[in-house]
Amino acid sequence: MPAYTPSYTFTIDGTEYTDQILENATITSGRTDIFTDTLTGYASIELIVTDDIIPAFELKDSVNVKVTDSSGSDVDLFTGEISAINKSLAGAGAFGTAPSISIQAVGSLAKLVRSFVGVDSYPSELDGERIERILTEALFTQWQDVPNTITWADVSATQEWADYGVQGIDVIDDGRYDLLARNAEVVNAFDLASETARDGIGYLYETPEGNIGYAGAERRTSNFGSNQIDLDGDLLNASAVQTRVSSSDIVNEVYLTYGDPEAAVEATNPQSIEDYGVIQQQVTTQLEDTTQAEEQALRLVSLRGTPLESFDIVSINLSHPDLSNELRDQLLDVSMDTVIKITNLPSGFIIGNEFEGFVEGWTWFLAKGSLEIEAQVSNSIYSAFEVQWEDYNPVTQWQNLSNTLQWNDLAIG
Repeated sequence: MPAYTPSYTFTIDGTEYTDQILENATITSGRTDIFTDTLTGYASIELIVTDDIIPAFELKDSVNVKVTDSSGSDVDLFTGEISAINKSLAGAGAFGTAPSISIQAVGSLAKLVRSFVGVDSYPSELDGERIERILTEALFTQWQDVPNTITWADVSATQEWADYGVQGIDVIDDGRYDLLARNAEVVNAFDLASETARDGIGYLYETPEGNIGYAGAERRTSNFGSNQIDLDGDLLNASAVQTRVSSSDIVNEVYLTYGDPEAAVEATNPQSIEDYGVIQQQVTTQLEDTTQAEEQALRLVSLRGTPLESFDIVSINLSHPDLSNELRDQLLDVSMDTVIKITNLPSGFIIGNEFEGFVEGWTWFLAKGSLEIEAQVSNSIYSAFEVQWEDYNPVTQWQNLSNTLQWNDLAIG
């Protein structure tokens, strides 16, 4: 396979820095597993000062990190803003000093953490519509948010401040579930958006370009097979591969509240109770409809009645000599709706010696001439959802799916 040596560009407050001054960096995105909320992405970057002139970075300066792909083109890995700055001296003494500067940067979801919403009441609406409403309210551009480097010449001659609009929103799925109307009450934007995503069985995400999106309950199922990376087990960093199966993932009796006035539905998984004993969970939702509440309760005990093995760590060096350019570039485009299928695993390591799951979160490890990724990958069955033929991704072809897959298995409800 062709040799690959990554080259990095760090753009901080509009100034580019090459990887000649890079000591190391890490970039983390997504969530730790399928049962948790998406976290604000963050980057930790350590730079070595080579000319004794320490860059005058400031808090909230913009940060963008790019890496070259297999063809030498730049690909975004992270966009955010500085949240902390640390400076240190190394090698001080008779031979002089080697200053270094470390910056921590946070991703776009941090904007929600620092914002409040809910000044006005919300109508009854789908979960995706609620997410869009929250993001629109939280991200509407204020005068003080406009970069001081922008001039009127950079803006359309027909642009008016009133419709300058919201900056930084990616695709927002409509959603599947009807949510209750909400009275005016000021709350933290990130908390309300995360709660709404849980009620919609969806997830928030950040793009490497710095936008925020929302994937509804059905996105992973309807896109299944269209964003898949096939990996041979021999390509993995064997010392950093780890699976997990845990009783903490089991739920076989659920009490779910919904509606106004508040009501509740219950669901059980008798076979799971027989196998593991009663493991209960109480779920509070903003759902409006009884049928939808029943659907969520039944789905929860169905999918979580039996614990499924997932990968806590899948580690790959993008300079692996047997990694093709196509696979490398697919990894550089990883997202929370990426399916990773791993074959040729050691006998007995996992049932069937192969695994298929969705990427939940990942960390990039950057160093001079080196780039590695560690991903958390959940069992794909946990993301299964009822889907109709007309909802399925039209570009997906049967040859891109498992040859043992049947429609009834794909359309799990």
